[in-house]
Amino acid sequence: MRKKVWLKRIAVTAALGFLLFAFGWVPYFLAGIATTRRFQFPDKENAGLTPATFQLAFEDVAFRSGNGVDLKGWWVPAPGAKRTVVMVHGLNRSRIEMVRRVPFVHEAGWNALLIDLRHHGASGGDTTTFGVKEKEDVEAAVRLARGRAPGPVVVWGVSLGAASVVLAAAEDPDVAGVICDSSYRSLDDTVRHHLQLFRGFRWWLRIVPNLPTADLTLFWMGRRGGFDITSADVLAAAAHLRGRPALFVANSDDRRMPKEIAFDLQAAAGPGAELLIVPGKSHGGAWRDGTAAYQAAAAALLERAQPAAATLARGVSPSAAESPAAR
Repeated sequence: MRKKVWLKRIAVTAALGFLLFAFGWVPYFLAGIATTRRFQFPDKENAGLTPATFQLAFEDVAFRSGNGVDLKGWWVPAPGAKRTVVMVHGLNRSRIEMVRRVPFVHEAGWNALLIDLRHHGASGGDTTTFGVKEKEDVEAAVRLARGRAPGPVVVWGVSLGAASVVLAAAEDPDVAGVICDSSYRSLDDTVRHHLQLFRGFRWWLRIVPNLPTADLTLFWMGRRGGFDITSADVLAAAAHLRGRPALFVANSDDRRMPKEIAFDLQAAAGPGAELLIVPGKSHGGAWRDGTAAYQAAAAALLERAQPAAATLARGVSPSAAESPAAR
């Protein structure tokens, strides 16, 4: 009898320990990695690069987001240009992720403004919020760009940066165009997807059921990051781009952000939205993997963004301006 009692106690203790591990520590730990840990990806491909590497003059800039976070960036002027592309990096990266695209932007006759999002690079901030507060960083960059050049502003982002530029453009109808490369649909969707992926290389996640771990992780992300997780809805924001030039980009075999997401975002954005799927397995590597096709698609968007900006300035939507009745 005494042996059975001890075995029962051991079993109950083990069960309680597993519940605390699976539904207590794991969600809290994962939420902290996602929101409060400051990690810089070792970007060996771009390490040490600046616009000067490509013989382009640039200026270090410092500015603030609407909620007071100190932000840093590079302003790269093109001769005589009155139009600007704001360029935004991905999660755990910095502005150098976008620097290889600057010569293309410069040659197209646009200024470039590369920024470090909050909690990344040289910028301030204590948390990552998956676009909810980062959109304010993009909005601040757009204001800075307009203060330096009065022409149209296009926003171009990768991964977290892609989500952030769509969320920002959704709230600013004067943004002339959007390039969204390797975004997620929503925070809810990508957390559930990534938990499934992580099972493949984290043994301790294989013993943790996806439900309710995903819901608990999302809860703690909101609590630890201090933001409303339902506001990180890129698919809903894309619907507010209707009529404006938009380009959605993905790698064909990106496991983290499958290409189907780009199709969904394009459909949500409606008329004026284009799609580019580049062969490759990398996440956010479409510029490297399919440079020529990407340049052609981006150049076409920049061309379309100029008349779009003019119609927006007149208070006419681009889709209406292109209709037969508007001609």
